[in-house]
Amino acid sequence: MRKPQSSKATRPKAFLYLRLSVDNEDGNAQSIDAQRYAAKEYAARNEIDIVREYVDSGLSGTLSKRPQFNEMIAMATSADRPVQIVLIYRQARFARNMRLFVNTVHELAECGVEMVSVTENFGEGRTKRMGQTITALWDEQRAIDDAIYTRKSRRDNARKGYYNGGPVPFGYRTYVAHSDGKKDRMKLAIVDGEAMVVREIFDWADQGRGGRWIVKALNDRGTTLRGAKFSNGNLAGILSRETYTGQYYDKTADDDGIVPEREDWIAVRCPKIINRDQFERVAALRASRSPLRMAPHEAAGTTLLTGLAKCGMPDCGAGMTIGSGTSKSKKKYYYYKCNERTNVGQRCTCPNVRREKLDEAVFGAVEKRILGRGRLEELLKEVLELSDDKRQRMEQELTQANAERTRRRTAIDRLLGLIEEGIMKPSDPEFAQRLSDNREAVAAMTSRIEVLESQLARGSRKITPAVLEKFSQQLLAKLHDEDSTLRSAYLRMLVSEVRVSKDRVTITGSKSVLERGLAKGLPRLEGSVPIFDQKWCRLRDSNT
Repeated sequence: MRKPQSSKATRPKAFLYLRLSVDNEDGNAQSIDAQRYAAKEYAARNEIDIVREYVDSGLSGTLSKRPQFNEMIAMATSADRPVQIVLIYRQARFARNMRLFVNTVHELAECGVEMVSVTENFGEGRTKRMGQTITALWDEQRAIDDAIYTRKSRRDNARKGYYNGGPVPFGYRTYVAHSDGKKDRMKLAIVDGEAMVVREIFDWADQGRGGRWIVKALNDRGTTLRGAKFSNGNLAGILSRETYTGQYYDKTADDDGIVPEREDWIAVRCPKIINRDQFERVAALRASRSPLRMAPHEAAGTTLLTGLAKCGMPDCGAGMTIGSGTSKSKKKYYYYKCNERTNVGQRCTCPNVRREKLDEAVFGAVEKRILGRGRLEELLKEVLELSDDKRQRMEQELTQANAERTRRRTAIDRLLGLIEEGIMKPSDPEFAQRLSDNREAVAAMTSRIEVLESQLARGSRKITPAVLEKFSQQLLAKLHDEDSTLRSAYLRMLVSEVRVSKDRVTITGSKSVLERGLAKGLPRLEGSVPIFDQKWCRLRDSNT
């Protein structure tokens, strides 16, 4: 660019644009300082006044969304026309996208602003525009080639089991597993202190502790997320991170920039912090408590039977909600009432029931009909006895359960793939319903598989009355826990529905939780109560 001698007042003014991308463009990336030095030297030599610098660091030239770049163009083309030149180190610093380059240069030219490269001389007139256009086309192709090479390298890196970068999950750190020339190949390693917190979080969630309770417990004792406080958001991120099961997936796009299908994701092994079964149980429980599946007041409420209590009057079956009133002694009390009766104006004749009376009745039934002396042995008689015929039936059921669990896991993978591809949104009610159903089915199948495997492995060995008594006491302790959320969650494992009518309260539930608890230890919460076995309280003579 040739400039005649002029006074300082008439010297052209310029904005200086500096950019350094995340990659080594053309293999010759220049530092910001080196670009600045060369541009200032050029400006001094050609009597140009640089009035302001704009710097985008770590952003590719193929992107149109560059904060400093966009601000500079807006200022340069504003009504007061503050500059006549946009000064750059080289054209590739300005843009590596042909359409972006042509449109932006044209926009500047319309406002009398010229783009000037410090290291490239494109001449004047028509030859200048032709040279710039050819160079822009070449820069774009180099960017495409660089991207293809980078993606190939990332996919190869993942296939070899190395970590491709990005935020490191809580519970892990990265370390150099292999050095390849100038490239350090990284892998994940467990951070013991953080991993203990992760295991504790999953254990709490597996027991039915709510997210708010877990967050409060962690923050109250001063446990931090790498210096930050725990919140519902970052806790949800931990509970949904599959990496903790010992495997994560690399989803690097192919040579055409297309994100691969789920079956083509690259599985990368890493150290395991929790087991897969626990992860799936927690996922099922969280899905069942999703606002798209369960009303927030049911998921987080402290009222014991919210969501369980139903009207038992003929032709009704509506849910029961909580109402309140004030006694003659000015004391506030609460009661369960039929929603249909409330909303449709006395059409239903279901009576209101004081909350404490119904809660006590349900608790009493659970303690007497399930956990009372001799009752567990009666309920689980089939579990404790194992004939040859039953062994054969159980082996067949085990095969079917494993096949069903595999099918459901595949369905979950496909659903998540639809989200990755943008075909469905996480907020889509149909997606939430199907994901929740499949996760609950996986949890239920996993529970049943554990029971079957334990029974088959135990063979003819008997479970003693002492074992039954200990198991009963453990359950009772959970049902009397000071945390109302946990108490309610364990009750919901044993009770699937409470129907209230004029003359009776009918309570139903499933034996599967008891079977699994006896086989594998204290029951874990699995979202909704599994329905693959008969109910523990199905006959009229079992009603309270």
